[in-house]
Amino acid sequence: MDAHGKSTEASLLQPREGAGKYWWETFVRTHISEINRRFNQAKALYIPNLESSLVPLDLFSYVREAALCFEIGRYLAAILLASKSVELIMARDTRTRAHPELRRAADNTITLCSRNLVIARKLGLPVDRLLSPEEVLNPEAPILFADRAARVNTGSVTIWFSAISEYVALAEKEALDQLEKAQRFLVGWFNEGGRT
Repeated sequence: MDAHGKSTEASLLQPREGAGKYWWETFVRTHISEINRRFNQAKALYIPNLESSLVPLDLFSYVREAALCFEIGRYLAAILLASKSVELIMARDTRTRAHPELRRAADNTITLCSRNLVIARKLGLPVDRLLSPEEVLNPEAPILFADRAARVNTGSVTIWFSAISEYVALAEKEALDQLEKAQRFLVGWFNEGGRT
């Protein structure tokens, strides 16, 4: 009920023909300087000429999509995709795939938590690239990268929003940090011989 005692209901509306073109043109025109600034902050993932069968395109695509989401200011999506890229690598790397001590979700996917990151580091994955300078990897201590992923997975994201789809300043900073850590992890994993 609203302030006047009337029932309030959510609904889905079909946009008018051409509304998307108008919306995106307005969005880009209004936000072009911020998009360009964020574009220059987000690193581009580059692989020199390499046989395409050796490149895990799906894993690299997650990080590329995370960067694009960050650039256009969709921080929640950037955090989610950056986190999932690390989870996918941990789940598919031959060193971790069948490791019996890793915590797994009901669907058998490896969860992103400090305990699993400690094990992954012992197995040779470049987990230190996910840590902030002041963090120390400990199975009992929370790690910011894993904590952000858990917030998205549990829906505890209100700290990043001031209104529906309106982010607070902290969201951009945390999304960039999540993206950069995932990018460094992926590049380190790939360059150190990580394969699926």
